[in-house]
Amino acid sequence: MASLTRRGFGLAGMGAALASAGAVRPARASWLGNLLPGDRGMTDAGGARLKKIAGVDLRSQGDAFSWSVSTMAWSPDGSRLVAVNGLGNFLNVIDASTWRLLVRFRIMSADRRRTFGFSASGRELIASKRVEPGSDENPPAFSVFEMDTGRIVRESQLLPISIPELQGKPQELALQQRRGDQKLAVSPDGRFVFLSFEVRGPGPNQFAYVFDGHNGQLVGASRSRSWSVPSISLDNRLGVTTLSPQANVVPDEVTIFSLPELKKLLSFQAHPRGVESLAWSPNGERLASGSSATVPPREPEPIRVWDSATGTKTAGFLGEFEPIAYLNWHPSGQFFVTSSAKGTGERGALVQIFPTNGGEAIYRHFAPAGVVITGPCFCPRTGLLAWHDRGQILIHEIQGL
Repeated sequence: MASLTRRGFGLAGMGAALASAGAVRPARASWLGNLLPGDRGMTDAGGARLKKIAGVDLRSQGDAFSWSVSTMAWSPDGSRLVAVNGLGNFLNVIDASTWRLLVRFRIMSADRRRTFGFSASGRELIASKRVEPGSDENPPAFSVFEMDTGRIVRESQLLPISIPELQGKPQELALQQRRGDQKLAVSPDGRFVFLSFEVRGPGPNQFAYVFDGHNGQLVGASRSRSWSVPSISLDNRLGVTTLSPQANVVPDEVTIFSLPELKKLLSFQAHPRGVESLAWSPNGERLASGSSATVPPREPEPIRVWDSATGTKTAGFLGEFEPIAYLNWHPSGQFFVTSSAKGTGERGALVQIFPTNGGEAIYRHFAPAGVVITGPCFCPRTGLLAWHDRGQILIHEIQGL
């Protein structure tokens, strides 16, 4: 195991101002309530209906990258909705009782759809702290932020630095390369934090580390040809997309590891033309995957559901557009939502809700031409569905099921 500079998990500046943690006061965000525009594109209900009940307007936050959203997640108790901006370097925390923006604070710009998670208490956020360009700081693997203020309350060990490919290189170059293409995932119980990053060089170049989410100590490490789209189940199994022996560039299989030792349990080819998204069912018995195919011929089943114990496909679905960038399960485990990666041509992005066991979509929504809908996710407590559309986070109640 690589040698480490140890760093405790003590408090980081109890009296520090929010600015020291990168927090900023949010610009005014409006509560839209039931006054949202009704016609935002073509909707084919398919048996279910969505009633828009609220929204948060982020367009006053500045430029498009500030108010755009790349992904979202609800806190475990459903009291907060957290959104990552388009560049992946700001977290927006929204109060789910008033639909007002509480705080925005900076994190490390990294892989935009997998950048944060929640602590065991659900009241803190786990993400990598932003390091300014040119800094010689060796950052911790992750920081724990107070959700409603953005204040850093504790940090993990420093990242390992004894990587052979980086020996003899300037420290700032090593830092930049070591944190390239970073992905972070937190287990639902907050017990483990998985971190992977890429280092340029020959041979296997993806490094993975598992940290104890409570004390920040390193508890597992590995190296592989590819680690992508990490997702952790309720029973602490890590699902990632990986390159099969016959694949050259795009990960086309799903591999499941046990935590914290990163022992391989199962591997199976999920989509021959690449895997774009991956999500565990609430009970951990199934995995949903989305294809990354972008050009014809299309996959016949770009959305699939798998038995996580055997890798057997249990259902397959026809998607109108690929790649399938977003997947999120309803807390009942009976259905899940998907969204395509981008809107092109005559229609925009497509949002669909599918029943777990197969069949037609129970809800379909085509956004207007060229419109991207990002981060659709269900609240784990209430089942409300949120997504981002052109600077607004829209909250929906599902009816008719």
